[in-house]
Amino acid sequence: MKLKNLLALFLAFALVLTACGQTKKTDDKKTKKVETTKEGTTKLEPAKVVFWHAMNGKQEEALKEITKAYMDKNPNIKIDLQNQLGYKELQEKITNTSSSPDNLPTMTQAYPDWMFNPIQDNLVEDLTGYTKNLADYNDILEGFRNGSVIDGKVYSMPFNKSTEVLWYNEDLFKELNLKVPSNLDELKEVSKKIYEAKKIPGLGFDSLSNYYTTFLNAQGVKYDNKFDPTSDASKKAVNYYLEGVKEGYFRIAGTDKYMSGPFGNQKTGMYIGSNAGESYVLKGAKGKFTPKVAKSPFPATIQQGTDVFIFKKGSDAEKKAAFDYLAFLTNKENQIKWATKTGYIPVRESAVNDEKYKNSGSLIAPILGEATKNLYSNPLLSGANNAYRESGTVLEQLLADPAKADVDATLKNFKTTLEGIWN
Repeated sequence: MKLKNLLALFLAFALVLTACGQTKKTDDKKTKKVETTKEGTTKLEPAKVVFWHAMNGKQEEALKEITKAYMDKNPNIKIDLQNQLGYKELQEKITNTSSSPDNLPTMTQAYPDWMFNPIQDNLVEDLTGYTKNLADYNDILEGFRNGSVIDGKVYSMPFNKSTEVLWYNEDLFKELNLKVPSNLDELKEVSKKIYEAKKIPGLGFDSLSNYYTTFLNAQGVKYDNKFDPTSDASKKAVNYYLEGVKEGYFRIAGTDKYMSGPFGNQKTGMYIGSNAGESYVLKGAKGKFTPKVAKSPFPATIQQGTDVFIFKKGSDAEKKAAFDYLAFLTNKENQIKWATKTGYIPVRESAVNDEKYKNSGSLIAPILGEATKNLYSNPLLSGANNAYRESGTVLEQLLADPAKADVDATLKNFKTTLEGIWN
């Protein structure tokens, strides 16, 4: 009897061991499947990535579409898109939450100058190692790659990017037999001819801050904490625009806020503004005239728009997943899709020059290869955002009432203001 009981106990124990062995093999297979994405390029552990952003409308729709495609390929990764309503709200939330780092997301959309203090406070992941292992990282446009490099370290990947271009009324140009200006001298001359023939300003600049720093850049001058706004270079930038406003061939946006409105209403023949304004240009010109676009006449144009940053607070698995998602978001195929749906610039040179993108029907697409050859960034320094905005305020003060403009006195006061901002 005892022998029978022992034999039954031994058989039961053997069955348990067999079952445990089968379970372990099954679990091993599941683990191995989780570590390898369907693309087969990166082994990723299960992770949830929280992404703060400020995209709305078509931009948010495109972001959701690309994000869903990533998660379909990587079912073990959850990308939680959290819309912060707008740029102002997003900046405020990043600033307010930085004092409690545990409450920060895995990653965030941000303008590089917003992130200067979080970077200094060691809250932001250094992505240099990630980018070195990204085989086609150098395919990203150089001007965008350099947008948030501090002391040789890469802190972000470019996201929704734009630059400035020259929008012009093709019908008006044909009527007056005008050539598209390719430098600042030609820009002034064409603007004068439009004013003389039509009694409307030939040109306006969408962003006074962009105009000022771009004009300085053309003279080899950086707008940083060593810059002197009372210098000859600064006066030259101011007077080029001021003379045009005084004589009637230049204007500012003023109460219109953006030049696309006056341009669409045929109150100016040209304007320099963001390539991302294409939809507004087309809407304004519809049924009135044929709008066209060309490279800005400046030798280099500002790169603008946001990047994506990864915070250090995440686990290794979360940060690896976040960068893998960024690599997917910025690959050639998705950049063509993103640019076609949103109007932003593809961040990859291969995408900019791809025939599919060039023939997408966008006015911007065929000229972006040339328009993005020389991009510059304002230095990433503490106070840079306030200093940049102040330049626009000072210029508007001078240009809004040109008859009373005192350039020397205004720039002297500007110098004092900048010293307070930088210091």
